[in-house]
Amino acid sequence: MSQKRIVVKFGGQSGQGINTIGKLFTKSLNKSGYKVFAYREYPSIIKGGVASYQIDISNSSIGSSSKYCDILVAYTPETLNEYLPLVKESGIVIYDNKDINLTEDQDAFLKNNNITPIYLDSVSIAKNSGGTEIMSNVVVLGFVWKILNLKPEILVEEILEHFKKKNVDLEAEKNSIMGGFNSPTYRPELTDKIEIPKISEIFKKKSLVISGNEALSLGAIASGIRAYYGYPMTPATSIFKFLGETSTETGILVKQAENEITAVQMALGSMYMGTRALVATSGGGFDLMIESITCAGITETPLVIVLSQRTGAATGVPTWTGAGDLNTALKGGHGDFPKCILSCSDVHSSYTLIQKAFNISEKYQLPVIVLTEKQLSESLYTVNSLPNDLPIERGLQDGALRYEITDNGISPRWIPSKEKTVYIHNSDEHNEEGTSVESSEEVLEMSDKRMRKMTTLLEGIPEPAMYGDRNASIIFVGWGTVKNTILDIMEDNKDIGYLHYEYIYPLKTDKFEELISTEKRVILVENNQTGQLGNLIKEQTGYDFKEKLLKYDGRPFFIEDILNFLNM
Repeated sequence: MSQKRIVVKFGGQSGQGINTIGKLFTKSLNKSGYKVFAYREYPSIIKGGVASYQIDISNSSIGSSSKYCDILVAYTPETLNEYLPLVKESGIVIYDNKDINLTEDQDAFLKNNNITPIYLDSVSIAKNSGGTEIMSNVVVLGFVWKILNLKPEILVEEILEHFKKKNVDLEAEKNSIMGGFNSPTYRPELTDKIEIPKISEIFKKKSLVISGNEALSLGAIASGIRAYYGYPMTPATSIFKFLGETSTETGILVKQAENEITAVQMALGSMYMGTRALVATSGGGFDLMIESITCAGITETPLVIVLSQRTGAATGVPTWTGAGDLNTALKGGHGDFPKCILSCSDVHSSYTLIQKAFNISEKYQLPVIVLTEKQLSESLYTVNSLPNDLPIERGLQDGALRYEITDNGISPRWIPSKEKTVYIHNSDEHNEEGTSVESSEEVLEMSDKRMRKMTTLLEGIPEPAMYGDRNASIIFVGWGTVKNTILDIMEDNKDIGYLHYEYIYPLKTDKFEELISTEKRVILVENNQTGQLGNLIKEQTGYDFKEKLLKYDGRPFFIEDILNFLNM
């Protein structure tokens, strides 16, 4: 079916409740049968600045955002200045701040684009409903809900459920919602301007609203982790938060270390002793973990690290998205050692790939780095269900020599205990027994043994996935969340295909090389400045992309970015 979407954006300051009302609105739309994708922007300060929560609403599954909105709710003058140019023709702007006075240019923009401005005195409505000033947020939700011509019962139920365990007057909360819904400021022509998509009956079944980090956390639980170690760092922190809040039910040990070095070494020690443990961080924290990753490589200790990417070098733009850490994951570390790199793109892959990461790490005895992005980590998706759990593969095997030289590079591994054979676990180069060595023959023999794992692993991982018609004339190649934007575009553009990499290293290239042997238009698309996957592909195949669509401004790929590039 043709994909249609309506976009609502709430804009205000950090600390003003934008995130809460955005989530409540998203969950209420989901319960009403709509497919939604919710994307948030916020500055790296606790209060102030310009923040927004955007909800794209559709009659079919979507996984990306439009750059433009149909309804803008502006709580501050700064928000209006920032987001007014992004309101679509014939859209609606709602503001509840008496200090907002439209400039001549803004007034001209509204008139030239047939945009309707509405002042809603939400504070007065909340107080007249028996509520407080802070309840003005739900007044606005009720008003927007009425414009969308939706039944208020679902919105009321969701909001009251959220506040029922808080010190809140629920009756006043309900009256404030309905005060906005029944406000005399509403006019029927507002609903006529915003035609919300009709929902087919097949899409009305119950869906799940979930973020990428929540899905990844659930996948980690399904994989059998018994410990999580971390140090808070956006956008990985919500993994820490989710596992901590559910630790009573799961029995997982969740511990905040004093820094990222301690966190990764606690995970490394736990994995050495047979406990599946997870650590997650962002770019700067990952840099501190690199020496421990090399230790895992040479000692052949399983280790799984989630690298949740944001944008920029150093601190960069810490609350915004990007996919520029592939080179760090790929090249980080001293010396040569085997590793595996996986990349999540949506809720399903987040849930599955973290399970796959633990299986690969234990089976092949090497570090696995799981890449995700702020766009995926914190955005909300609607999905019908999560994938089936993967079988847990520990790869444990008793033996006489811990580092036995084998044809496939994989030596016996067992959990240390007094019942098992004793061995030396050595981060210096060593022989089969673990004893330190420096002779050229033994160094070469053990180094080559470890690297044979990469050949074995390459045989066991899948080729990149091909989406769309293989005969399409335009084929994008990418990784990460760019997949979702392109798949949304492909709903209405059948002459586009997409080759998607989830298993990035070691790199499978057979399907790609088959693709470039044709006369198709092949375009690299990445959320970084240098085309890092494209450079890896060139290193492996010699192919240099003639066309590249690269974005590195801290924003994800919006659907218009792809359409404008293709002049559609």
